[in-house]
Amino acid sequence: MNLYIPENSPFLTTDTRKSRWAIPYTFECLNARIDILLGKNEGVVRGKTILDVGSHMGTFAYAAHRMGAGFVHGIDTEANMIEKGLKLFKQEDVPLSGYRLETADVFEFLESAAENSFDTVFCFGMLYYTAEPYRLLKLMRRVARETVLLDTFTAGYAAVQGKDAAVVFPNIKDETLELPLMIVSLTQPEKKDYRIPESFDYRGKDLSMITLPTEALFEIWFQSLDLPFTLLDWSDHTTRPCTFRDLATPAQKKESHWADVYASGIRVAYRLSTAN
Repeated sequence: MNLYIPENSPFLTTDTRKSRWAIPYTFECLNARIDILLGKNEGVVRGKTILDVGSHMGTFAYAAHRMGAGFVHGIDTEANMIEKGLKLFKQEDVPLSGYRLETADVFEFLESAAENSFDTVFCFGMLYYTAEPYRLLKLMRRVARETVLLDTFTAGYAAVQGKDAAVVFPNIKDETLELPLMIVSLTQPEKKDYRIPESFDYRGKDLSMITLPTEALFEIWFQSLDLPFTLLDWSDHTTRPCTFRDLATPAQKKESHWADVYASGIRVAYRLSTAN
């Protein structure tokens, strides 16, 4: 496995997401994901201007910098995550001329940005946290001169995770997930070290939504936006054949490998071309 972030990097040692299920920020998982998402797409990273949407504390923006990106610009709604990222970039002696991290609403930022203002846009692990995923895809397509790299959960995730999963699971068939549809699930907006920005009050409860399209719907959206797409291949890291049914119980999750989410199709990654 290629080494992009060493084990002693503060981007790993200070991350609070190491033990979570699905996508843990461990040495192995992080470097494997960087390899598939960025390393295998080095041509759209090296020397390019990068926008990292939902950058959290800037881990992938930092990895892009290490790979030779010309400039990385991370945006996130969480001011404390941006502040942490700024400290880490400074600690790692990244030249100020090579990056910018700022607190911003993704829709406001993208709507005000000039068309084709970045070569490549990253959207890793945040599309499902917006109530308008198609609108976000459309805006990212507008500002990306060449490429959008996308990594996100799909509809199958609703059957294995979240407050409604126990009800969703027995009512989903394999054929259901082959249809062009989207499942919207309720979730708590307050996570461990960040808050989902689009929340609302319901009878005194603080709620938000996750939006989970099927692969079929994603690909219809891509075609409607004239975005030629490539589904990224995780077979270098998957350990077994797997479906969402193998990840439903706490015991199954505990015994699973992180790449099972990709093998099962409940998480997918795409390279989208905007240069056409």
